[in-house]
Amino acid sequence: MLKAYAIENLREGMIVGRDVLDHDMGILIGAGTILTKELIYSLLDRPIFSVYIEESEAPIEIPGKEHLLDDDYMRCYETVYEKLGKIFESVAARGEFDAAVLQEIMDERNLRELCDGSKAVSQIHNMTREGSYLVNHCLHVGILAGLMGKWLNWSMLDRYNLVIAGLFLDIGKMKISPDILEKKGKLTDSEFEIIKRHTQYGHELIVRTTLGTNRDILDGVMQHHERCDGSGYPSHLKKGMISRFGRLLAILDIYDAMAGDRVFAKRRSPFDVFAILYDDILNGKLDTEYGVFFLKNLCHSLNGSWVQLSNGEQGRIVYIDESRVTSLPVVQTASGEFIDLNTERGVKIESILTASEVG
Repeated sequence: MLKAYAIENLREGMIVGRDVLDHDMGILIGAGTILTKELIYSLLDRPIFSVYIEESEAPIEIPGKEHLLDDDYMRCYETVYEKLGKIFESVAARGEFDAAVLQEIMDERNLRELCDGSKAVSQIHNMTREGSYLVNHCLHVGILAGLMGKWLNWSMLDRYNLVIAGLFLDIGKMKISPDILEKKGKLTDSEFEIIKRHTQYGHELIVRTTLGTNRDILDGVMQHHERCDGSGYPSHLKKGMISRFGRLLAILDIYDAMAGDRVFAKRRSPFDVFAILYDDILNGKLDTEYGVFFLKNLCHSLNGSWVQLSNGEQGRIVYIDESRVTSLPVVQTASGEFIDLNTERGVKIESILTASEVG
């Protein structure tokens, strides 16, 4: 089957289905040639607008589960979720927790399973509304913290502390009335002031535990709502006064909050969230270095993920231009067609698919 592609949509590895001719009818590229970057570049300066590409009628083979959220990941997630919920209840009730339970959560096997970029993003964007939003959110931030620590090549101790700070990020909300936390609709000014106290409550709770002397964890919990331009809370600190944990966790906290805030439970594309988060980076609210680094690495981790497109098709992300933070991916559909979402503005990614949804 032949399909015409605009020159800017050609990709390395495509097979030319019909001779490409110059203005004198000479053959520039013969049918059956496998395109290289050099061949594609050679066409850009010529008055040639499209090339016929040979495409298979058969669907492309579904890749292994390394990029797909699966049952093994969810079993591990649910086990850790239950343990973290018990810790939250214990801290809220008695101001302490069983260190052995935290050690079980921080087991290397759990972190290796949960801190998988594509699966972690898929779980965050496909999360149901069951269970505690607070525990789910903190677990998500802890997982994203594990990813960031690995991407930044931090020491094992720093990565360990960053994950724990993410897990305890909003534990102070355990001291706030559920009537306020779970209120439908807009909060009053006084209710919002109460919500803002959760960073201080969380700091106070952790100080009374065995983690009470860990400055990195305490700063991360206290400062994750501070903003680099001084517009955050509780102390209106500017960038130079905010700890690295505080600046980094602010980004992860916002990302998961936006990914999980789905009106009518509609799933959201991570690329929609990237665009919103990037605005806060450009506006000076979030740390530029950590923010751009997070978005680029998260984009990279999504290569190979399967997605639902707005035109009803399923496809696999095969390329993302990582030189531009706001770049959209190139997707190969199940029928073998390549769609560059940067140029095909009529098609969007609606959601990341799980292993059970592909096919």
